[in-house]
Amino acid sequence: MTPAGLRLTGLAPVVEVAEPVYTPDGALSRWRRVPPRRRDSHLSRLFAAPEARLRTGGVLELDLGSMTLAGGWRTAGDSLLLTARYDNARGAVPATLDGYLRPAGDGWSLEAVYVGPGRIGDVVAHVRQRFAALPAHGAPPPPAREEAPGQEKASGREKASGRDEASAHEVPPGPGLRGRWRGVLGELAAWEAPARQAGAWAAVGDAGPTRPGGPPGPRGFVRLAHGPDVAVGLLPADGRHGWNLVVLARDGDPPAAGPRSPAELRRLGVDLLTEGRYGGAWPLLDEAARAYAAEEPERAPAGHLLDRLTLVDARLRCAFSRGDVGRLPELLVTAVDLRRGITLGDRSLSPWPDACAFVRSSVEALHERLARVAGLSAAHPVPEASRAAALAAAAGGALLDDVRTLCRPLDEPAALDAGVRALDAALEAAAGALRAAAAFPDAADREDPDPAREIVVMTALGGAEEIELLRRHLARSDPAGSARTIRDRTRQAADIMAAHVELWRGLLDDHWEKILSTDLAVPFYERLVRLLLELDTPEHALAASEMSRARAFADMLREGDTGTRDTGTRDTGTGDTGNAGDTAGAEVVDTSRLAEILAGHDATVVEYFLSDDLLVVWVVPPGGPVHVVTCLVDRAELARAVADFNRLARSHRLEARSRAAMAAALRLLGATLWDVVPRELLPADPDAPVTVVPYGELFRVPFGALRDEAGTYLAQRHAIRVLPALAILPDLSARGKTRGKTPPSLVALVNPAPLPEGEPLTLTERCFDEIAELYGPGAYQVHTGSRACLATLREVAGEGSVLYFATHARAVTGLDDDPLSSFLALAPSPGHDGLLRAREVPGLGLRADLVILAACETGSGAVTADGVIGLSRAFLGSGPTALITTLYPVGERATLDLMTEFHEFWLLDGMAPVSALRRAQAGFAAAQPAAAQEPHIWAAFTYFGLGPTHDEEVRRP
Repeated sequence: MTPAGLRLTGLAPVVEVAEPVYTPDGALSRWRRVPPRRRDSHLSRLFAAPEARLRTGGVLELDLGSMTLAGGWRTAGDSLLLTARYDNARGAVPATLDGYLRPAGDGWSLEAVYVGPGRIGDVVAHVRQRFAALPAHGAPPPPAREEAPGQEKASGREKASGRDEASAHEVPPGPGLRGRWRGVLGELAAWEAPARQAGAWAAVGDAGPTRPGGPPGPRGFVRLAHGPDVAVGLLPADGRHGWNLVVLARDGDPPAAGPRSPAELRRLGVDLLTEGRYGGAWPLLDEAARAYAAEEPERAPAGHLLDRLTLVDARLRCAFSRGDVGRLPELLVTAVDLRRGITLGDRSLSPWPDACAFVRSSVEALHERLARVAGLSAAHPVPEASRAAALAAAAGGALLDDVRTLCRPLDEPAALDAGVRALDAALEAAAGALRAAAAFPDAADREDPDPAREIVVMTALGGAEEIELLRRHLARSDPAGSARTIRDRTRQAADIMAAHVELWRGLLDDHWEKILSTDLAVPFYERLVRLLLELDTPEHALAASEMSRARAFADMLREGDTGTRDTGTRDTGTGDTGNAGDTAGAEVVDTSRLAEILAGHDATVVEYFLSDDLLVVWVVPPGGPVHVVTCLVDRAELARAVADFNRLARSHRLEARSRAAMAAALRLLGATLWDVVPRELLPADPDAPVTVVPYGELFRVPFGALRDEAGTYLAQRHAIRVLPALAILPDLSARGKTRGKTPPSLVALVNPAPLPEGEPLTLTERCFDEIAELYGPGAYQVHTGSRACLATLREVAGEGSVLYFATHARAVTGLDDDPLSSFLALAPSPGHDGLLRAREVPGLGLRADLVILAACETGSGAVTADGVIGLSRAFLGSGPTALITTLYPVGERATLDLMTEFHEFWLLDGMAPVSALRRAQAGFAAAQPAAAQEPHIWAAFTYFGLGPTHDEEVRRP
């Protein structure tokens, strides 16, 4: 009985991924085996429960769930050689699987190579898997040794050779691999030894390496992967048992002699890239880039920019295909700069500059002809001819003046529409004037036509006809329509370039690397936002701003809410290989997704962005359109004002001069950051929340303390809540919807003892009942002293809707100093030193809706493009919808008083938490004498996150 008719189902697979390793200069060094990364989790899903069907005639069907591969099988010794392929109808990279299926106990074992599309580039994987026969077919017999009919031998078309990992040699022409190849992964000696001894070339097929007239070597195969630069296959590991994954790489073709122009280098590189020969394309594309840079003219025309843009796009594709992401930031910056050059300014692709140049040169030549005729006619005895010539010359001069005025650089479609209409009107008027000059009345008593008069008439009428041709040329060129098309394509290209950053992030599995990649992408996004604003598309610019911030944070929220929470550290310590859970990460924020986020948000949004000295502020009222304000600021002065306030805020007592300096810093920040926001776009109700999304150093700004010209603090006018990005709103909202509208309940850790750092908070412990009792009988638990420890926190992590920490804290603000070592001080417990570090927070399993971090600088940390890295990020990423944090050190008495008033406004008056915090801060501000105001006492407290809305509040009796 033959294996035909077998139906097998796969059991748990063992998957290993092969990936290339490059040297710092971009050359391929070797390949390595690695466990599947988070981005490769689809491999485990593909091979979770495959089904193989071996039909008569050597036909194979392999069902991997999301796709079915078709191919063939045939006997090869005591095994079956399988080969199958799936071609995506959309023209994507095909998926192939090649390997051996052999009997093993009461089942079968598969050893195969899978090559297919991954989230980023192609995936080469070594798959080991047990298969069992489906019950209907019973136990399969061993395979027969005859070859199934109609099947093509692998040895005839799958050949390769090599000596060792550093060697390469020529393989004779044939249906297999051609050119120079070298082994970059796997031990090749098992099949190469006979060829080496005989001094002949080796061809690898199902019978192993052979030479003309020689015996076959060990059985195995090598076949091309998707690109001609890579070949992969299986060879016996020791000649008898097991299999070895081998990878060969093309060693490169010798370059053709003679110099090449930049355009030739670019074309050759793109051709190789199209063929999938990334190793050969990369050095040519690099050389072309250097050649273009060396020949860059001072004002390169649009065609030159287009050539360079094509080159950059090819280099981006090549970098992704090779997994060489180190050059992506520089390439993306270059790409957006080139896009700006061909879209805006006098080097753009718009036909307006060429049309203007053509019209100007034509009108100048016409004016010269008319002036010459007028000069000749001036001495003619017939006054009518002289008068007509003068009129024609005057019309030509007026037209030339108009053309010189109107043919100025324009790139906005609306301005181009107006410019084209004005230029067309000037041309039409000039044509009419020339016709009028040609019809100037002649002397009635002249019987014979005057030759001079005829010349004037012919010149004027010819000029009018020439002007009509210019009008038709201007209409056909359609500068405004072309500008709109170019802008639309640039906006589309902006989405593609932003998608490149997301692909780049997809290559990174470590959360810390994702944070750093967000920082590396900042120069690209700064240019992209500027370009989109210049294109007058504030919604697209806001979407780009969102894509530039908190992307790793959004990933962490998404993973945390789906059960694959990452700690956000350099070493997560979870042991997760990324094969389970949702690995897609945060959604891309395009304009449609942004509109959905804003439509679901019930508060005014004020989002900031800084690019050099350009400050961009987007203001979006609830349900309203996107408004944008741009202004130039002194970035250094802004940074000094932030630093001055934070320095002064660390002083418990201020003298008059220090108070004046603090007031000046807050007024400068208020004028720069808030006075530019149109007041009519802000809510009239001071308790209606305003969602502020800072940028960069603005995360250190105490927005509630910003002052206007009258000295009024922002906390007295608006309730401010801070978010690192709008993109996290849906995840925070989803958290809130899963929690019922039960009355708030409190779990508090107060004055831990012994404190590992800082003085005891005796006053806070003695007076904390005033806060706790506001929750009502049985709705609070307060742990003090030695009970305020990590062990207790783990016990009560799933209890209470409010988690309160009354203790000490310290923030680490240097990005290189491990900001995730920022900590809250708790009482020591067995196995723990009492310092609750930020990296430990995500593992606590918190279920509180609001976390109050009533300690020093709990909202501080290392400021990155991905937000503030520290305690606030760790806690918000671990389950709550909102935090109350502090930006700098705070006093015990002020903290206790402010938190007491906050709870009274919240729990007794039924206000939303963000509004209750505003009321408490505004009350403190109003209570301070005008001559002795110290806003730092209350302004450190920041409402961070979303939190419940008004109708979700449950008022305490």
